[in-house]
Amino acid sequence: MRQRRLNLTDPPDKKSQTVAPEPLVHLFGDKPGVLVVDDDHMVRVMLQLGLERNGFEVLLASNGREAIELFQTHRQAIAVVLLDVRMPGFDGVQTLDSLRELDREVSACFMSGDTGAYEPDELLQRGAAHVIAKPFQLDELANVLGLLASRAPAESYGGVCRD
Repeated sequence: MRQRRLNLTDPPDKKSQTVAPEPLVHLFGDKPGVLVVDDDHMVRVMLQLGLERNGFEVLLASNGREAIELFQTHRQAIAVVLLDVRMPGFDGVQTLDSLRELDREVSACFMSGDTGAYEPDELLQRGAAHVIAKPFQLDELANVLGLLASRAPAESYGGVCRD
């Protein structure tokens, strides 16, 4: 019995279908991207675990300068930035000011146990969409970030949360 050799120049079988190749790299896929900026390592890790469990892709920055670099590199994948207010070096407000120079429409949420010299209303006036007090419920934070990522109207998440 003679086997037919496949000739690579033969036309494809009429029954075969061409399937478009899938991209090899999915940068965040369908999940909203959140850039978490906090100088406390444990806070970053806990937020990453909790937010990933709630359907987010998470980028972590330990300070403002690192956040700016990550934002420049991954701007298209970042739907919302979660910033600690008080950090050494660039604080959260200075970081947000720099991010707004890169993208006037950047969506940001401040988190803080102590806002220091800044009043929550001032943080909103400086461009934050929301301010949440530490400690907070992770589900509540995920809810707010989800609304911010979807560009929901401000009434949906209330602006300031003082727990």
